[in-house]
Amino acid sequence: MTEISYKKLYQQIVDAAANIQYTYTAHWTKVNSLQTKQTCIKITQIALTALSTGGFLASLISGTPWLSWIGGMTSAIALALNLYSLNFNLPADIKAHTDAANELWDVKESYKSLITDFNNLSIEEIRSKRDSLTHCVSQINKKYPGTDNKAFAKAKKKLPDYMFENGESAKLLNICEKENEV
Repeated sequence: MTEISYKKLYQQIVDAAANIQYTYTAHWTKVNSLQTKQTCIKITQIALTALSTGGFLASLISGTPWLSWIGGMTSAIALALNLYSLNFNLPADIKAHTDAANELWDVKESYKSLITDFNNLSIEEIRSKRDSLTHCVSQINKKYPGTDNKAFAKAKKKLPDYMFENGESAKLLNICEKENEV
């Protein structure tokens, strides 16, 4: 095999590894977005329920009829929010994206290992590992929901946060090694 073919194969593997990092980050971004949405819905439901109950109780105690209207309106809004949230299964969606990200973590690390070992493997071993990883990613993509454009856009902005500067990881490991010695 020619040197150009090796370079093309290496570049293909590097590109695939970058795509996995991107998708992995997008899944975690989607998890965070869904958790925020779920928290907002729950807090809003609690607040609306408290307001409607408070409105009715205040109306009974004070005899002020307009407080019943406030209680009724907030109760109707709470009902609408509850009906709206029936269309979603946020806990299941959060779990699916978390599971996808966790499985992609293994693939991501396997790609890193393949890149590290690239020069020490035969072309057949490289292709075999590449094909195995491609199949694994395909299975993950079939098994779990995809992310959306919003998650990918946010992931693109977050990716630099996941990268170490030159020497940064070595410094971190050195700190960890010193902590383990104590």
